[in-house]
Amino acid sequence: MSAELHLARRYLVGLRRRTHVATVTLISMAGLGLGVLALVVTLALLEGFQSSIREEIVARAAHARVVPVDGRRLVDPARLASVLQAELPQVEMVQVVRGTCLVSSLTDAVPASVTGRSDALDVSIDRILAARLGVGIGDAVQVISPRQRLTPMGPLPVRVRTEVAGVEAPEPGAETGAVSLPLELAQRLLWGMPVVELIELRDPSDPWRLGARVRAALAGEGVQVLGLDELHRPLLLALALERVMIFVAVGLMLVVAALNLLCNVAMVAAEKRIDLSVLAGIGLPPAALRRLFLLLGVGIGMVGSTVGAVVGVAVAMALDRTGALSLPRGVFVVSSVPFRVEPSMVVLVMAVALALATAASWFPSRMVARREPAEGLRYE
Repeated sequence: MSAELHLARRYLVGLRRRTHVATVTLISMAGLGLGVLALVVTLALLEGFQSSIREEIVARAAHARVVPVDGRRLVDPARLASVLQAELPQVEMVQVVRGTCLVSSLTDAVPASVTGRSDALDVSIDRILAARLGVGIGDAVQVISPRQRLTPMGPLPVRVRTEVAGVEAPEPGAETGAVSLPLELAQRLLWGMPVVELIELRDPSDPWRLGARVRAALAGEGVQVLGLDELHRPLLLALALERVMIFVAVGLMLVVAALNLLCNVAMVAAEKRIDLSVLAGIGLPPAALRRLFLLLGVGIGMVGSTVGAVVGVAVAMALDRTGALSLPRGVFVVSSVPFRVEPSMVVLVMAVALALATAASWFPSRMVARREPAEGLRYE
């Protein structure tokens, strides 16, 4: 064992004989531990909610989308579909047309987003549109297109009267109502011809990398491929910014604990000034004295951050498994507050705590290393 490590261990063990110094040391350890605990639990809570959002996106939205580079319609969508089926046979593929129409019932008429899908067999609306129109399953609605057709009475909008076969949950982030139609009906309503505006693809086994795989399969086809990252970029950027801001805000507790640790190491240095002067006088170099107090501060930070991380992980896992913090039904996608502990997150929090402990110990250790040996013995 090196001399610095041996002395640092002896100083930490011997602090119990110095009540005031030991008290400050325990406060420093507790401060770092509480800071790490709070940061681990808060980030686990944030990761739990964000994971629920990402899982909801994967479960409900398209994982990749093929759109034209110019214009609104795909050129030769049948050939694109055949290429995708040959290159990615396990991927679910849906041809889509979209537009905005006026949807009316016996009580009201509101604009809504209309989507025609090749996998849709019946007409369905989301809960937002159902609430605005006051309709449910089995009720009749009219979908009125902005496209017009010439009649003996003059130009009239193309309209379709149909029956609602299902009411579905709205897409994440949706604010206006939406109606889903079979592809042929939507093409007749919006275009009057068999047009495909985009192709949506899903692969539950690997959703986040599907965009890159489709992009490689359709290289040189003159189309644009959007993966999950591009389709939901604003939401994902907001989640990442939220994570950073929460980390910085809660991490200020670690900064306060590190300042307390600085005072503690400086107090130990003042208590051990005679010992340090003797050690310097018998030949211990200044660099060794500096390492001694760095080890002292890092040791305090290691104990505090380890205990805080262990307790924080245990608290987060216990709260997640027991569902102790319940949420109102129908407001959130989960029934209780979710917690998800990521090992990399815990390692990052402990690394930040140890870095702050090292930085807090640097200034006292530097002052000790620059002190003259005779200065500590002047008044003894």
